[in-house]
Amino acid sequence: MSGDAPDAPPPLHSVFISYSSADRAAARALRDTLAAAGLEVWLDEDELAGGEAWDAKLRNQIRTCTYFMPVISASTETRREGYFRREWKLAVERTLDMADDVMFLVPVVIDDTRDVGARVPEKFFTVQWLRLPGGQATPALAELAERLAKGDTHIEARSAPEPGPLPRKGKAGKPAAEPPPFPKFPDYPEHGRQGRFAYDLVLWFGHLVHSLWCHLPRWLRVVAAVFIIFNLIAWIFRESSPASPPRRNKSEIADQVKKSLGDPTRPPKGKDKAAAMIESLVGATAAAIQSGRPVTLIPFSGHGDTAENYADKVFADLCDLLQQDGQPLWGVSPLPLNPDANDAEAIARGRQMKSRFVLAGHVGTPLPGQTAIFTVRLFEIGKGELIWKETFETGTHDAATVARRIAEEVNKRLESEPPAGG
Repeated sequence: MSGDAPDAPPPLHSVFISYSSADRAAARALRDTLAAAGLEVWLDEDELAGGEAWDAKLRNQIRTCTYFMPVISASTETRREGYFRREWKLAVERTLDMADDVMFLVPVVIDDTRDVGARVPEKFFTVQWLRLPGGQATPALAELAERLAKGDTHIEARSAPEPGPLPRKGKAGKPAAEPPPFPKFPDYPEHGRQGRFAYDLVLWFGHLVHSLWCHLPRWLRVVAAVFIIFNLIAWIFRESSPASPPRRNKSEIADQVKKSLGDPTRPPKGKDKAAAMIESLVGATAAAIQSGRPVTLIPFSGHGDTAENYADKVFADLCDLLQQDGQPLWGVSPLPLNPDANDAEAIARGRQMKSRFVLAGHVGTPLPGQTAIFTVRLFEIGKGELIWKETFETGTHDAATVARRIAEEVNKRLESEPPAGG
């Protein structure tokens, strides 16, 4: 009789794991842990047989799964496109029909990728993220798997995200070291401890200067360090010389800065203000010391953080490559060149530095759906014209490769005999 038949076991709660192909090993580790807890886990490599309509099957799995687990990592951060992004959007679309307190999205981070500024759908930020290095089993994952297996649909309250700037990327897309936090001002001393307070104040000021320095963009630190070192050397020799020339007054330095800026009526914006301030303090002396170098480098620029970081990396790597016997072959013209500036302005800077060549580069603003293009231009001062130009797609050419290509072309030009009278 039907009353004597055993009850059918309840269906298993299912988890859809969405991941980048580079994170397959971590996704498998997550699958094993969740399956051991009694969950039905779906990975595309296991469930899709040959001949099936892959996209239709995938959409059905996302539409019917109990939980959706996106795997977030440095790989997903660096990839602009990927099928996993379509899966994420499909999962977010499904949440539109769910109550706000229903647990469906279960994001997992398998490395030190920060949630602040992560390249994920906005909906992911409304739920708690679980950090599992390499996707390996942890007590937190075991507790979560137990909850999911029981069919717990109560969403966890998300803790406030850690404040701070967007994470910076180092070479090969790996997160770069964060600058040190600004130090806390020392507490006002108790009676009789003013000496200790003075010591703490001096120490705090040193830490503050160090923190401010580390928060500056890399290109600005390079320029500032070069200028400070050159001016320190110049000051030592000037003080030790019995017949040192008179120092320039402020108006002469201001005139020098205006000439280097090209258009004195154009107000500086953004990082140009900091660069203009440095040049107004040390630019005239530094230009005199660096003059006569074979190549004048104009700091590379770009529109937006990603383009700017790419330009900074190419510039820094190129500075390391353009050396001979440990000595730089280049002098630096402090301010980046305006992308709309004509060739004459770049040539004028090289002529002012008394160089044979001047090099400028810029990452252009990409068109929708296209990769940004980095353009480098090399001018010969004697001829007063552009002698080499090349473009690189930033998505397919890393900064180190581009810097090596530029250094190869510049060294080839330097090995040729200078023109007569040059």
